[in-house]
Amino acid sequence: MRAALAVVLGLLPLVVGVAQAFKPAVAPPSITTSVVRVDAFTSDARGRAVENLKPSDFALTENGESQAIDDVRFVRDDGRDAAEQAVAVRSEFDEQVEAARGGPRLFAIYLDEYHVSPGASTDRAREALTRFVDQDLGPGDLVAVLKPLDSLLTIRLTRNRDLVRHEIESFEGRRGLYAPRNAFERNYIAGAPARIDQVRAQVATSALNALVVHLGALRDGRKSVLFVSEGMAGVSRRRGLEGLPSVDTVIRSANRYNVSIYPVDPASPEKGESESDGDVGEKQTRERETLRSLAEGTDGRATLDAGTPDDLGRAMQQMVSDASAYYLLTYRSSHADDGKFREVQVKVTRPGVRVRARKGYWALWPDEALAKELLAKVNAPSAAPPPPPGFALPWRTSNLIRPWFGIARGENGKTRVTFVWEPAPRVPGDRARTVASPARVQLTALAPDGTQVFKGEVCGPALQICDSSRAVFDVPPGRLRLRMAIEDAASQEIDADVREISIRDLKGPVALGSAEIVRTRTARDFHEASTDAAIAGAASREFSRTERLIVRFPAYAPDGAPHVSVRLINRIGQTMRTLDVERSSIGDGRYQFDLPLASFAPGEYYFELTASSGAGEAKDLIGFRVTN
Repeated sequence: MRAALAVVLGLLPLVVGVAQAFKPAVAPPSITTSVVRVDAFTSDARGRAVENLKPSDFALTENGESQAIDDVRFVRDDGRDAAEQAVAVRSEFDEQVEAARGGPRLFAIYLDEYHVSPGASTDRAREALTRFVDQDLGPGDLVAVLKPLDSLLTIRLTRNRDLVRHEIESFEGRRGLYAPRNAFERNYIAGAPARIDQVRAQVATSALNALVVHLGALRDGRKSVLFVSEGMAGVSRRRGLEGLPSVDTVIRSANRYNVSIYPVDPASPEKGESESDGDVGEKQTRERETLRSLAEGTDGRATLDAGTPDDLGRAMQQMVSDASAYYLLTYRSSHADDGKFREVQVKVTRPGVRVRARKGYWALWPDEALAKELLAKVNAPSAAPPPPPGFALPWRTSNLIRPWFGIARGENGKTRVTFVWEPAPRVPGDRARTVASPARVQLTALAPDGTQVFKGEVCGPALQICDSSRAVFDVPPGRLRLRMAIEDAASQEIDADVREISIRDLKGPVALGSAEIVRTRTARDFHEASTDAAIAGAASREFSRTERLIVRFPAYAPDGAPHVSVRLINRIGQTMRTLDVERSSIGDGRYQFDLPLASFAPGEYYFELTASSGAGEAKDLIGFRVTN
């Protein structure tokens, strides 16, 4: 799990972009509002949880305006009920399925080595955390552990307590110690102590934000982050680094995704008193205020004067208690998405009942809401699917391949599915990778009733060991169950990918199918790809500046000829240019444009596809990344 980040200023914006999303300047075709979920804690005069409240007992306002509550659900879990159905988390897909189940509580431990002193503070934290894992976590609970220089690409919840204990045991506080321990620190976190502190604060803040976003994307309901730190300085906003996360960014992400942060300071109170005078004391006070802000802004609790492991343990027990019994209120905001903070107040009308709830949340930006809606339409695994007929393996996602499924209109009202794949690049820090390289995929597609609708083999790109580098078949719109048996060049099965995807219906008056991107590197490649429909598109959406892309996509309208346009957008939503689109010369009725990448700076970009006619309009958003 431990691995240095590749380049902090290159990698972090990619991860942070998930939380901040992009905020294009254009408005969506219609005003959108969001479904909001707020967790609330109720207690009587003795501090006991009140579990029998009804929807009529709650009153909720947003920015002072009363909101209609759609659903009130009391959540109670001690981490044991889910243990009966618990399975080992071996992949990203396993994590998504297990987190979406009703039972498991979701926790994360962020060990801020850069801002914890070595010696007694570290020992105190290790002891308290080990007790927390052994005594407070239930067997069904899911927990992730992260340190500042762990790879953000391999954050994963687990039930493997030995793995969690190992991460805790290897935790080493390094506050005030500036000697580099690896090449990354020598190259990117070097200089005077003041500069090192600033870079460390940025790394720690960005990693915390990535952890919050990862937890938040897994499911609704309360998620908790235990933040072990003595406090850190705010990040200075230097030119060119404005897009990197700050403490305010972390609070915004946590409130958007219903994540609460519980900072615990393992330093003894005596140490704080000894440093209470002069510049050192002022610096420490500011850093501790950061911890208070994170807790108060996310409905967590800050523990800053814990003198013993027992004190730290009580703080961790409070976090577990909060995650074990609460009400989840669901409502649809009456305000249009505008990217602003919404103050939320929850009251209970029943006498004698006290209530505590999150202070508010950050609304989506208008085009962020549009992007979320578009992404919901693409192929995605279901939350907690039952094992389908004919599948011997459990549901899982392989880390050996990167598949892509495209759709277009088929015959007789069906949807045409195209499947291609590429070997997945090795993720830094992921050591559980099969040595053999994938060469072919045996694809089996089943209808929801178990009927086989397709079976065939698909080669990887540029591998001439089987007949086809893509699979194309027609299916009715709806759910489609897939098994991908991954084989090496010797036809030995080395892994499997089992999932369920949703096939959209393209029968609307104006519709857009999936955009297929073909990568070319030479003039000859470009000419061949422009005239040969058999050349398969790329499964990846990451391209080099040495490449030239050909993008083909189907568009449909009642008259057969919609008006089609494409805009190139950068990651902050600015239109870079409008691209020229024409009918594909292959003669398959699709539209096509090309884009050389030589002049692009490394980063994230988007194609916004639009098809319109008198019958309506359809849009799609295609994200891609340019590397060196």
